[in-house]
Amino acid sequence: MSMQILAVLRLVECGVGDLGISFLARLLAHARQPAVNLKELNLSANKFGDRGMAELADALPMLDSLEKLLLERNKIGPMGAQALASRLSRSNVRELVLGTHLGGNPIGPAGVQALARGLNDALPRAAANRETRLEALALEDCQVGEEGAKALAEHLSQSALMALSVARGQLTDEDATAILLALPKSIAFLDLSGNQLSDLTASIAGETLYKRSGMSISLAANFLSPTIKMLLAEEHGTRLRL
Repeated sequence: MSMQILAVLRLVECGVGDLGISFLARLLAHARQPAVNLKELNLSANKFGDRGMAELADALPMLDSLEKLLLERNKIGPMGAQALASRLSRSNVRELVLGTHLGGNPIGPAGVQALARGLNDALPRAAANRETRLEALALEDCQVGEEGAKALAEHLSQSALMALSVARGQLTDEDATAILLALPKSIAFLDLSGNQLSDLTASIAGETLYKRSGMSISLAANFLSPTIKMLLAEEHGTRLRL
């Protein structure tokens, strides 16, 4: 009789809450291998906040196989984001989703700052003997703001990110420009949609695409003029989403 291995666990909109997340985190952290070889954990829309996030964060270093963690549409605030950031470098998570077009978490600038500092994780990751680094970070509708954008700009160049979303992040042209100028060499996609961006950011995004042939950027749902949209569409085609 063959053994069934748990590789994907999706508990979306199940009303798990903080208490349920705490029990689940402890269960997964102490599960016997190889019966549990979890690669994807989706806990989106489960009404849990900082308490549950802290418990789940503590379990991450013991979930060696976990690569994809989806947490959108919960109540995770700055404290929960800080707890998560403190454990990321001790995990093998490659993709972290805290927000999508369906909704995010109220982690705010302080939470984004903590996560940004965690992007520069090469030394702690080596100390923890981890092979992978975070490659995709989705912060859509997570209240990034000016201070969050500054923190990302400060630490992005030291990251291994291939995809970053700060869509609906309450960003201005200055915020978006700082992020664009700090992108790591590894980046392949940047989502800046749904912010307060003008033709200024669009021009810098266009220049960025000239320098990075394999990259694409989304500027959808911003405040771009018809003229710049037409020009950029002619120059960059589908690499620039408008």
